[in-house]
Formats: sequence, C-alpha cells, structure tokens
Amino acid sequence: MAEQYVKEFNADLGELSLLTGGKHWKRFNANKISKIQHTTGTKKVLFFSRPVERIEIIIQGEETPYIIQKGSIKDDFQWIVDVLKRFAEKNKVPFTG
Repeated sequence: MAEQYVKEFNADLGELSLLTGGKHWKRFNANKISKIQHTTGTKKVLFFSRPVERIEIIIQGEETPYIIQKGSIKDDFQWIVDVLKRFAEKNKVPFTG
C-alpha cells in the first residue's frame, strides 16, 4: 500500500480537495472519507530516520491513504490539524489523534 503525499489541500463546503502532484485536484465529499488520523511516521534524512508528525486521510474506495506530513506543506502544521479537526467535526468524519 503506497502512500500518496499531499502538497496542498482545501477543506470547505463539505468537500476535501487534495493536490498530490501535477495540476489536477482530487475532490472528495465528506461522506466518502472513512477517517482522518493524526499519527507519527518516520522520515529518512541522509543516513538517519527521524519521527515526523503526519495526518492520514483514508477515503472509501481508495486503496492508499493520503498523507499530509509536517514540513511538506508551507502552512503551519498545527493550523492544518485544527482545520481538518473542524472539518471532521462539522461533517461527522471520525478524527483520531
């Protein structure tokens, strides 16, 4: 199960839009999102692996999770967590972490 890393996202009006690469955004209605979870992963830096915070977005019908990793998006990571938490509460999507 290969992960898809998100470069940009937009969450409003009950829809989550994700840009993973290229020019095309993927849009997912809130009822298609199985869960959003705040986890810790590992990131390789030269010869070392270090822990890094990340958010996994699991979509129904998609085999791979979408990952928002701390440091990979120019926005503040805590702000991203807060936005997705509010999106999850508003649209009744399970948020863990």
